[in-house]
Amino acid sequence: MRLSLFVTVCITGLVATFGMANATSADSEKVLYTFCVPHCSTGGAPSGDLVLDQAGNLYGTTYQGGTNRNGEIQYGGGVVFEYAAGTGQFTVLYDFCNQTLCTDGATPDRVKLVVDTAGNLYGTTSKGGNSSGGGVVFEVVHGQAGWTENILYTFCRNENSGCKDGGSSHEGLTYAGAAGGQTYDGTSPLYGTTEGGGANGNGTLFALTPENGGTKWKERVLYSFCSQNNCTDGRNPNTPLFLDSLGNFYGTTPYGGQFAQGTVFEITPNGTAYSESVLYSFCAQSQCVDGENPFSGVVMDGAGNLFGTTDYGGSVAKGALFELSPNGSQWTYNVLQSFDGSDGEFPYSDLIIDADGNLFGTTAQGGAHERKSGTVFEFNGGLQTLYSFCSLSKCADGKLPLGGVIEDSTGNLFGLTSGNVHDRDSTLYELSP
Repeated sequence: MRLSLFVTVCITGLVATFGMANATSADSEKVLYTFCVPHCSTGGAPSGDLVLDQAGNLYGTTYQGGTNRNGEIQYGGGVVFEYAAGTGQFTVLYDFCNQTLCTDGATPDRVKLVVDTAGNLYGTTSKGGNSSGGGVVFEVVHGQAGWTENILYTFCRNENSGCKDGGSSHEGLTYAGAAGGQTYDGTSPLYGTTEGGGANGNGTLFALTPENGGTKWKERVLYSFCSQNNCTDGRNPNTPLFLDSLGNFYGTTPYGGQFAQGTVFEITPNGTAYSESVLYSFCAQSQCVDGENPFSGVVMDGAGNLFGTTDYGGSVAKGALFELSPNGSQWTYNVLQSFDGSDGEFPYSDLIIDADGNLFGTTAQGGAHERKSGTVFEFNGGLQTLYSFCSLSKCADGKLPLGGVIEDSTGNLFGLTSGNVHDRDSTLYELSP
């Protein structure tokens, strides 16, 4: 346990260093970049996860901000950004909603970008695309003239038919090999979920495949949720997918299931079709002590166990960390940790798992400080709070981490805090052990 915490905060070109005695954090935090308040041309309210390229540069998105205001996009349509590891330079690579009706997409929500072998970036937006506002799948390409955007697919192409192709994609995309750390090749299928649309209007799992040498992409809905009575198969998926080496998809829905409080599901290929199995329906226990409403996805360890969090429920109704273990044709469910507030509450973000099986994540609120502005935690048989946010005046170290963390090869963690709309507490940060 470290007894001091040193935070470097960069604001409008000025660098100030703060020291704090008797910190309860096990890691030291450094703020690499502070985002602006609304109407900021460089983006605001980052709500997703960062991604690292092979050179150690960080890429991410913001939900709002940028230079473009169009219709209901009051604070801008968000941006794609880069933080260069070597220079500390923050650069906007693409500014959304610069076209009429935001046909280039708007408000990428909780997106973790995909980086291919050529350094191009892929993601989704929750709005824009056309008059239906169902969002897009985009690629941001680095060329001699800078960064440009290609629209790979626009959702909700026929609003009158119920947007059977899906609408409003959150959390971004995955691909075969992503779970093993392979870089995307730029030509194999991409997979994701939509919160709405589909055959039943309650979301989809889709595949996007390039055609004609990659100049066009074709979408296929692999599964439409709420296909069973009372949506016992889950509804409105808005969390990332985990794709194993056999082509099976694992994920969560925040709603639906046997008790209407969310599910963990598996979707498996069966010839050219796909079938779904619900591995667990939340709130199966009295007062939902097993958790309810998972707003994060799941990760898998080498033994095939699944781990995730629920935003609510648990023994004190502030969220839970759970494990699902395969047991023949069945799955065994176990709550590993019920959050109590002092160790964080409302674990909204996605988990990561390292080579040793340690889990890392964030909570949106709670923690050791009076303002209870969220935590970064590690679980390795027990829960350890690595950092509690809002340690500094005006939460200059960050507040409300809706996104998770990523880990580099030396064990440093990187993440984003979303902050409040009118305060300078939205940050890109690094935690060092």
